[in-house]
Amino acid sequence: MGDRIVKKNSGALGAAILVLIFSGCGGGGGGGGPVAPAGPPATGTINTGSVLAISGRAVDLAFQSGGFGNITNFVGLTTVATGEPMTLGKGIVTKAGVWNVNSQIPVGPEITLCDVAGSVTVSGDLASPLTVTEGDFLDYLWDNCDDGLGQVINGLIGMTFTEFEGNLLAGRILLRVSLAVQGFQVIEGTASNTTTGDLALSIDSRTQPLTVVTTMGSTLTVDNGSSTETLTDFSSTVTEDTSMFPANFTSEATGRVSSTQFEGVVSYATPVAFQASGDGFPYVGEMLVFGTNNASIRITAIDEVTVMIEADYNGDGVADATIETTWAALVDG
Repeated sequence: MGDRIVKKNSGALGAAILVLIFSGCGGGGGGGGPVAPAGPPATGTINTGSVLAISGRAVDLAFQSGGFGNITNFVGLTTVATGEPMTLGKGIVTKAGVWNVNSQIPVGPEITLCDVAGSVTVSGDLASPLTVTEGDFLDYLWDNCDDGLGQVINGLIGMTFTEFEGNLLAGRILLRVSLAVQGFQVIEGTASNTTTGDLALSIDSRTQPLTVVTTMGSTLTVDNGSSTETLTDFSSTVTEDTSMFPANFTSEATGRVSSTQFEGVVSYATPVAFQASGDGFPYVGEMLVFGTNNASIRITAIDEVTVMIEADYNGDGVADATIETTWAALVDG
């Protein structure tokens, strides 16, 4: 989905996880509207004043949760889907040498200066410095870390490795990790995102050229300084196909979101997976968002520039408003 919908998501983000089946017709049909996902009823009010805010937050936050697959780039768990050898701990090697054969076990705490300013501290416990073992854990603490890439990073991420299989050198692995995220902040210029929550991450690069990363969790809060959003009971999926150039991304998501930009909680899911090329916005795909009294929003990709929003304010299955706008305006609004 590129850097535009999912901030800092240049790699594969999630694995196929759509657990809901939608039935019925679309916003303008006579056979009934889309069916809300199972779970607690949504309480968000969808009306003319909230439809764009809800649509933008649902799309942006749903795929930002998937963006935690890309957090692995900060800690060196980088999947390489280009045929190059994958180095688990690439960032660790360059930052703290944790994966060096001569590393101590337990690890650290080892403090390493970042290229421009700040530092990162790595500590934990590894059964072996040569591979990943179930039960291994590493804590990363960033302190105003600036590597000259336009970002300053703060916060703590604790990683517990729960499963591993495959060949590290060949880059064909299945890796599952639990992440405890505490005040993880990425600052770019005057913009910042601070994230707190617990989630599970799965990286599967065994069937290249496809790489799949699954992220799921119970609660994740993102604060960008002007608004705060909370995801609950969420999962996000992106499959990256590098047989094409640029790479193609197929993205799915489900969950619930609340925000200081609107009242209540809405649920969301993708009955038609979004697809995007490279860093572009989706050129195909659909998301459904549900509020109170079965009010709903259908968000449909027209192309990588334009998106159509069909809003059913009273839950009768008939669209009360149709809005055509750009992806950029929707997610940045």
